[in-house]
Amino acid sequence: MSRPLSERASGRWSELLPLLGVNRKYLTAKQGPCPLCSGKTRFRFDDLEGRGTWFCNHCGPGDGPTLAMRVIGISFREVAERVDALLGTVPARPVREKPSASDCRERLNRLWRASSPVLPGDPVARYLARRVGLTTIPACLRTVPRLRYQDETPSWHPAMLAMVTGPDGAPATIHRTYLTSDGRKAPVEHPRRLMPGTIPAGAAIRLFDPAPVLGIAEGIETALAAASLFGIPCWAAINSTMLAKWEPPPNVEEVVVFGDSDAAYAGQAAAYALAHRIHRGISTVRVEIPSEIGVDWCDILADQLIAA
Repeated sequence: MSRPLSERASGRWSELLPLLGVNRKYLTAKQGPCPLCSGKTRFRFDDLEGRGTWFCNHCGPGDGPTLAMRVIGISFREVAERVDALLGTVPARPVREKPSASDCRERLNRLWRASSPVLPGDPVARYLARRVGLTTIPACLRTVPRLRYQDETPSWHPAMLAMVTGPDGAPATIHRTYLTSDGRKAPVEHPRRLMPGTIPAGAAIRLFDPAPVLGIAEGIETALAAASLFGIPCWAAINSTMLAKWEPPPNVEEVVVFGDSDAAYAGQAAAYALAHRIHRGISTVRVEIPSEIGVDWCDILADQLIAA
């Protein structure tokens, strides 16, 4: 029996993917354009354990075969056949090990302990007031006064931390939003980042307590805006891939999926995929998407706040 493709091609994906048709410009550890959703600064190719791993803040994570399948538009079997034909021409590179689960957990605990509740006038309070008019801050959002932003030239900034919770209610990871002292997004290439580590399918940022009627959106600000506009509690799934995989908690009777109106239709597709998947187990499921392309619910709330 032949070894799995992930083992046969281990350490070779950075060279195999260009030969398969994936532009080499995307295969860098520095965040940049995404070949899938066309986002300008969402994608990074980290190639952990030599598996060709990557992550997009909008599309979510994947590995070498997945990237080839989605970019080129071929099946897994076709990817495997093409890779097998190329293996003898591509040498294996040293494999970058994935951080252990215990190391990731310790980093998460250390960062959360270094944070504090959001206080009036601090950068997080100013940011949320400016973005969504929020004055009462959910407990899952916290402030850290000085957080390292890793780049070619590292920098330090205030940041908003958000606890990401698994479908079992246990903490899973931390989402970071880098800010300025006056409550604006920090002048860095990628002001929003997740901490490294595995995120369970169905996870979300629980901005409100569970309720019989519950909303789910992609980003934190979009979820808070939807809650304000529609008068229902709303959680944040972080990106479209995680939105499609979200799991409602027990005893929810109605779910409202607040999708983004993306030009490439990723937000709309994720919203309807989620609604389709969960509708048999939930009494009522509906999807709400802004009518204008390129607009999310945070944009709509911002317009209303300006008009008021």
